[in-house]
Amino acid sequence: MELTPLEEAVISAHEVACGLAGLALIKDLLDKGDAANIITRDRQRSLEDRKQALVESRHVNKVLNLIAAQRSLAFGIDA
Repeated sequence: MELTPLEEAVISAHEVACGLAGLALIKDLLDKGDAANIITRDRQRSLEDRKQALVESRHVNKVLNLIAAQRSLAFGIDA
């Protein structure tokens, strides 16, 4: 089945939108990770706050690693 030029343009537009959404997600994760890292080093915060921030930081790192692995498999993008 062959796509019409309009159908190809619609698919391309969807791919661009998905790519932008993915980049926004990655940026949000990076911001959360940075904020969590700042809290983990802040000795003025309670130990419980710092522990929770460390958990959040590790979670963010795992998600970013998962995204990187997925992109490596899907697109051949490797860091």
